[in-house]
Amino acid sequence: MEGLTVRVDLAALRGNLAVVRALAGDRIVMACIKGNAYGHGLVPVARCLEAAGVPWLTLGSPGEALALREAGVTTPILLFPTIAGLDLKRHVGAGITIGVQSAAEAAALMRQAAAPVSVFLKIDAGFGRVGAPLAVAASEAHEIARLPSVALAGLFTHLPFSSEDSVAWVQERLKAFGEVAGTIQGDAGRRLVVQALASTGLASGLDAPLTNAVCPGSLLYGVQPTWTSASGQRIDVAGLRPALAEVTSVVGSLRTIAAGSRFGPGGARSAARATSIGVMPVGFSNSILVRKPGQRVGIAGRSAPVLSVSLEHTVVDVTDAAPIAEGATVHLLSRDGAVGPTLEDIARAQDRVTVEILVALTGKAAYAYVS
Repeated sequence: MEGLTVRVDLAALRGNLAVVRALAGDRIVMACIKGNAYGHGLVPVARCLEAAGVPWLTLGSPGEALALREAGVTTPILLFPTIAGLDLKRHVGAGITIGVQSAAEAAALMRQAAAPVSVFLKIDAGFGRVGAPLAVAASEAHEIARLPSVALAGLFTHLPFSSEDSVAWVQERLKAFGEVAGTIQGDAGRRLVVQALASTGLASGLDAPLTNAVCPGSLLYGVQPTWTSASGQRIDVAGLRPALAEVTSVVGSLRTIAAGSRFGPGGARSAARATSIGVMPVGFSNSILVRKPGQRVGIAGRSAPVLSVSLEHTVVDVTDAAPIAEGATVHLLSRDGAVGPTLEDIARAQDRVTVEILVALTGKAAYAYVS
C-alpha cells in the first residue's frame, strides 16, 4: 500500500451531490456507495454525504453495511439483496434496511431477528438478474405486508443501459414497474419509497412514473454516464467534477540504458537512444495499471510511456521528463489532463469502463482527503 496514494476531493463530492439534487427535483436521493464508495473510501464518503443531509445510503456488501454502523454513521442504509439464507440478524439489530426478493426472504429475516425488520422489495422489471418478477411482485408485497414485525418501507428496481438503442425498451419497462408499484402502494394504503432511476437514467431524463426516489452512483463521484447516442454523442452533465483528484506513486529507482542495448523481459526491447528508466514500486497487483501496451503516466509535467507492468513493479521511460530524481512524484491518474492521464484516458488505454478502474483502487492505496 505504501507505493500508491489516492487523493479524494470531498468538496467535489458535495458539489456533485448538488448537481444530482437539481436533476432529481423533489425526488429522494439515495446515494449509492457500493464497492468502497466506487473506490473513493467507504467511511469518509459516507460521513461526507451524511453531513450533507443525504436521506439514504445504499450498498450491496453486508460487511460494508456493518462497517458504516461501527464507524458511527446513522443515516438509513439500504442493503441490496445478498446471498440467500445469509444470517443478517446483526444488520437488522443495527437498523439496516434489507432488500429482499420475496415474502419468503422477509419471513426468514423475521425469524432470525429479535427486532422489527424493515425491508425494501427488489423487483425485476426486465433486467433478469435479481428481484421478484413483475408478474408476482404485487402478490409478494401483499404477503410481506401480512408478516408480523416486518415493515415494507420501499420498492426498487434496476434497469442499466448504455446506448440510445435501449431507451425505448427501458422506458417501457419503467412504465410497467410504475404500474406495479402503484398497485402495491394502493394495497399498502401508505406512501412507500419507490426508486427506479440510477445515474444514466437520471442524466438522460427518462420518465419513471410513480417513483419518488433516485439512486445515483457514478454521478456522485463526477463520472459522466457511458451512454452514447446513435450518432456517437455522449451525455455531458454540466457541473460535475471528479471527486478522485489524483492517484500517485513515486520513482523508486533510476537507471540509464545505453543506446543499442537490449532490455526488458526476454530482451524484447532495444534502446534506440540512451534511455532513462524509472521504476515505480507498484504493478498490476497493487495499482490501477494493467499488462497492456499504450499506457502513460505523468512525471514533472510530461507524459511518459509505460514500458512494462509486472506484479509489483512498473517500468517507465522518463527520458523526455529528465532531469528527475529518485522519489519524484508519478501521476498514474489526474483530473487535470496536463498533469497526468485522466480517468477517461486510462479507460481508453486499458479498454475498461471507468468504474472498473475506480474500484480497482480498493485495498491498494493510502487515502488522503481534501475539502
